Amino acid sequence: MSHNEPLPWDDDLERQAVHSPEWLGEDNRPQAEAISVASVWQMDSPETADDALAGKSGAYAYRRDGHPNERALAAKLAKMHAAERAILTAQGMSAIAAVALAVLRPGTTAWIGSELYGKSTKLFVNDLKSWGVVARTFDASDLQAVNALREGPADLVLIETMSNPRLRVPDIAAVANATHHAKGLLVVDNTFATHLLCQPLTLGADLVVESLGKQVNGHSDSMLGLVAVKDGGLASRIADIVSTFGMASSPLDCYLTHRGLMSLGLRVERACRNAAALAEALENVDTVSSVDYPGLHSHLQHELATQQLRGGYGWMLSFTLPIERGDVLKLFDCLRPDIPFVPSLGDINTTVSHPATTSHRGLTAAQRQLLGIEEGTIRVSCGAEPTQWLVDRFTTAIRHAFAST
Repeated sequence: MSHNEPLPWDDDLERQAVHSPEWLGEDNRPQAEAISVASVWQMDSPETADDALAGKSGAYAYRRDGHPNERALAAKLAKMHAAERAILTAQGMSAIAAVALAVLRPGTTAWIGSELYGKSTKLFVNDLKSWGVVARTFDASDLQAVNALREGPADLVLIETMSNPRLRVPDIAAVANATHHAKGLLVVDNTFATHLLCQPLTLGADLVVESLGKQVNGHSDSMLGLVAVKDGGLASRIADIVSTFGMASSPLDCYLTHRGLMSLGLRVERACRNAAALAEALENVDTVSSVDYPGLHSHLQHELATQQLRGGYGWMLSFTLPIERGDVLKLFDCLRPDIPFVPSLGDINTTVSHPATTSHRGLTAAQRQLLGIEEGTIRVSCGAEPTQWLVDRFTTAIRHAFAST
């Protein structure tokens, strides 16, 4: 897809995002959603409290078990992900942890993509090891490795729609088929795509997790996680874990994320165009040794990405320069203040990050090398700036940084 073509995602998803929710059943609804900061609600009797805490009545009782801002946002996201239910958590990592705690037991096995966000890998390989959980890593974009998954044991499988930071694209349907053959559940971290570009549940995944504080919020002012679930019984177990372990969301973060959701389509459209244009431009810069972006024909999974994604190839890309850390600092200095170094992603402004010292700092140098993460690997989260300005800003900064080496 050219970055000049329109983005053909489902218009109804955008309409639902912009449409104001019903608020507390009022006939005369406010145009802007209200923030309900209550931590607890009054009850008419012990029976009403019992029904509320059991989830039978739909009434609110205690913020940890649900609140108006959480319920309004979760209801929208469940529809957008084609899920039976959506559960919100304090942040993306608590969403993944809640799923792991609900599904895994001592002696069970989790297969995780070899290239995940660093904390996700740490959770399964290091932290859950003390709980007796066995973790196996595999290349989710390699069909031979996916076929090996079929033989199990595999109680839980975690992959990313587009891997962090090299943007490799797994065949979600194929991984789902292999996971189910092994009697396991497939979880897809969809943070790099959101529901606009991919709905993993429609491709066979059992659960979707997202860090909503990234692109869905889009303004770096909230932290929130999502678990979208096909099965209502499993969703109830996860919601119980969220309550028991104190992983619940805050009203303010839900409000800010809900507001961001309403402009998500506009921001993603521009950000995808910018990423496509920047990736094409960087591929033609002599000093850039490689560019990772699914929209490029040179990307190993370009055809699969074209089939699996809709409306664009995402706003994330990475590129590698044959430089060491000191020269990386020079590049970041040349980009500042217009393009800041930020160890996160999904802002309305374009930002850059350095995987070797941020998202994947927990890996050894040898482990990073196996994943193709070098000192000169730069991850870019494209925002909504004018496209040509963004391209010029990067190419000029690279030229100046190399001129000073």
